[in-house]
Amino acid sequence: MPSPSRSPGSLHLRVFPAAVLRRKSEVFDDFGTPAESLATAMLSLMRRKRGIGLAAPQVGLSIRLLVADIGEGPVILANPELVPLPGGEIAAEGCLSLPGVSIEVERARAVEVTAVDLAGKPIRFLARGLLARVLQHETDHLDGILIIDRTRSTGVAPVRRASPPSL
Repeated sequence: MPSPSRSPGSLHLRVFPAAVLRRKSEVFDDFGTPAESLATAMLSLMRRKRGIGLAAPQVGLSIRLLVADIGEGPVILANPELVPLPGGEIAAEGCLSLPGVSIEVERARAVEVTAVDLAGKPIRFLARGLLARVLQHETDHLDGILIIDRTRSTGVAPVRRASPPSL
């Protein structure tokens, strides 16, 4: 597994067509202080870029780790598994790794989440609404899937001033 020990200042965002964005990430198993430092650095970068979610491949690490914050406090998940619940909706999504792009994506309105926290402790919860959408988006990144793979249309629209938050 690639080492997650990076100093906060050394992380930078990878943008399409970076190869790391298309790889399936490896299981994360390096818990403790380095993981906490990495998650803190990812949250900082995500906020600086005005995003609400960020997956490790977006900072060049092919590991199953993601962070999110929809304004209710940070969510940090290692090795997330999502089970979509019935009922979906289509909404515009942006992506920090696809600057200037907004795409209509269909996602489940709610997902059951099973993951591990940074101490290696299993966690399980139900995510609804925007958090469910963000977690689905970021988990896609862990599998090498981008929003351009999820679109039903043949084109992408440039982001306008009133764009959706970048996930």
